[in-house]
Amino acid sequence: MTFMSPLLPLPMPLAPLAWLTGFRRVPDNSVVTVHRFGRFIRALGPGWRWTLPGLDQLGQPVCLIGHHLSVVGGQGIQAELYYQILDPALAGEDLDDIDALVIREALPLLEGPIGAEALKVGMNQQLGPKGLRVIRCRVA
Repeated sequence: MTFMSPLLPLPMPLAPLAWLTGFRRVPDNSVVTVHRFGRFIRALGPGWRWTLPGLDQLGQPVCLIGHHLSVVGGQGIQAELYYQILDPALAGEDLDDIDALVIREALPLLEGPIGAEALKVGMNQQLGPKGLRVIRCRVA
């Protein structure tokens, strides 16, 4: 029986070798940010990727699909947003805290009474250039 590393789908003796050579595996349907000296460099897509060992630091994996948020705006308006990340490169360093970005963009739209369709269109206009798309929303 071969023991597997929790980080890599390689047998335990090969996992440290992959780590030292800079090879990283990004899970399917996920993206990982790369930071060098504390600054955002790029986003890594799914699969095996090479990074500079010792210099590049990886963020937490972020799922590209299936995001759900509940946002409470002014006047007690509550909205449920379902969104996905279409282009991680456009989102850039905001990928590390993508939910905060969506909430920041949603709050000004929730200041007054708004319908679900108008909220979805407004959110997509604001988030489209950042590589995100609101799939569905519900306003209560």
